[in-house]
Amino acid sequence: MSYKTEFLSQAEVCAIYQCMDGHIHLKYRTLDIAMDACDFHQVAEVFVKALHVLQQVEEPVNEEIDLQNMDTHVKV
Repeated sequence: MSYKTEFLSQAEVCAIYQCMDGHIHLKYRTLDIAMDACDFHQVAEVFVKALHVLQQVEEPVNEEIDLQNMDTHVKV
């Protein structure tokens, strides 16, 4: 496996690089996954969607319930 000198993206525990054969590699610790550009695009979309979900902050419900005016009749 041949490495280019520059990574496409790099962090402390992971990196994305393209080898001389044209494959895009996702490296996480000791795991190294090679894929073509089409597969990488799909993987990147999944990561972006997951990151978006994880970053969403649930807004607290500030709605007050008026128990005095609530219809509490039992339906049979």
